[in-house]
Amino acid sequence: MISTSSIALLLAGSALAETAIPSVEGPVPVTEASAIFTTGGTDLEAHGYEIEEYLVSGTANVYDWGADGTAAEPQIATADAPYTTRIVVRRPADAGDFSGTVWVELNNPSRGWDVEVQWPIVQDKVMRDGDIWVSMTAKPNVIASLQRIDPERYGRLSMPNPLPSSEQACGLLPGEEGYDENLSRLYENGLVWDMISQVGALVRDTSEEAPLAGYDVQHVFGTGESQTGFFLNTYANNFANAAVLADGSPVYEGFLSASGAGRTVPISQCVTAMPVEDPRGQLPAEHVPFIRADAQGDIFLLGSYDWRREDSDDPKAGYRIYEIAGAPHGPAFITNYQPDPEAIKRAGDLPTQVAYEYGGAETTANHFPRQYFEPAMYANLEKWVIDGVAPPKAEPIATTEGESTSLFGTVYPLTFEKDEHGNVLGGVRSPYLDVPTATYFESATPVEGLPYAWSFGHQIDFGTAKLHELYGIVGAHQNYVAQVKAEVEKLLADRWLLPEDAERIITEAELRPVP
Repeated sequence: MISTSSIALLLAGSALAETAIPSVEGPVPVTEASAIFTTGGTDLEAHGYEIEEYLVSGTANVYDWGADGTAAEPQIATADAPYTTRIVVRRPADAGDFSGTVWVELNNPSRGWDVEVQWPIVQDKVMRDGDIWVSMTAKPNVIASLQRIDPERYGRLSMPNPLPSSEQACGLLPGEEGYDENLSRLYENGLVWDMISQVGALVRDTSEEAPLAGYDVQHVFGTGESQTGFFLNTYANNFANAAVLADGSPVYEGFLSASGAGRTVPISQCVTAMPVEDPRGQLPAEHVPFIRADAQGDIFLLGSYDWRREDSDDPKAGYRIYEIAGAPHGPAFITNYQPDPEAIKRAGDLPTQVAYEYGGAETTANHFPRQYFEPAMYANLEKWVIDGVAPPKAEPIATTEGESTSLFGTVYPLTFEKDEHGNVLGGVRSPYLDVPTATYFESATPVEGLPYAWSFGHQIDFGTAKLHELYGIVGAHQNYVAQVKAEVEKLLADRWLLPEDAERIITEAELRPVP
């Protein structure tokens, strides 16, 4: 079991410096002409929540692996580079309703604009429990787009490269052929590691000007999805153990990387990312509890297969990997929760300018509801840290001989092992595969202008004949619902579902037209 006290002992007695608390300005006013660029679609007020935005400023180091690239731990290459980022805070309007738990999400920058992905997935759990959700801008390419969206509101955001362009070993400048804001000599992606630590320290700050002043913060967790899942993996591997509070306890008490596939990113702009076989690309021997929630769509497409490792109940190195059978990399559910489309247009002429929408050649996106299963993983991480109750374990998704190719060109001599309905075996199970009405595919065929269609996968719904074959001609619907209820009850007892999500699955089954 892992308890809060055992986590604190991980670093007790070390000589690590207390993590600096950055300065903060805000909340930034919302006016008719200037609003928070954020994920919409949720009536926060109806849940007793409020949303505010703050500018956060500090200094961060740029790191490398030493002069010859072989250092076992990150080395400071350039110290104390200034930055200004932003955080968006969703919290109970009444501090008395606060649970004591804060989640810090690293916003996903892959589309070129700043967006929260995990917030829609776990928002109901967060607001039911009274948690606080803090989303953080984590990459400079989206700072550039935010400044095009609202130059006055976001004009001070900055993650500049502290080196003059003549001393930089990679990237281009605006106007040069092939210029890409993802790898620009104007910016330094590697400032993010100290930024993550400092934002975690900031949400614990009790001073009068602190964003969460008046809220009794007890526990802080980190999360990220896809590219920022890669960020979170890299941070947990190489930086989290050095982020400590005044008493030596960790700034972050646990992490959940969603669709991060175990992969890492370079620790600074021009440094190579660590491969899976390198210890620097893996979690250290001692670390706070870490959960990987990967989708079926991550196994081969993002290469999470390469980064598989054993679960651990070690009190100083708790680890779980969950491979969600049937789930695509990108949950289609998040298309209901998007930023203002007019603001996205102002972000600029980006390669991925289109909003989140399905655009595969196949008829229907994969609608596997990750939002019903991931909240229990977040709740289980809390119980692991706070109560010392280890989460359940799951088998990996089953593989067999065949061939699969990743988005990076890696060819695997394996493919998924599937049942008679075309759905995968193993992994985190659900009624969607064990009491099926469709076949779920992890990928889709992209069409021109919608390059991310693959991430939403596709599904093929069963016809009437197939449903009759599975659930009978007479009483098909009743038989189907009864089987779903039995499966849900087992999942609920084994802590794979929260009660509210279990009820949603049953209600959904009762409303589904079967046959």
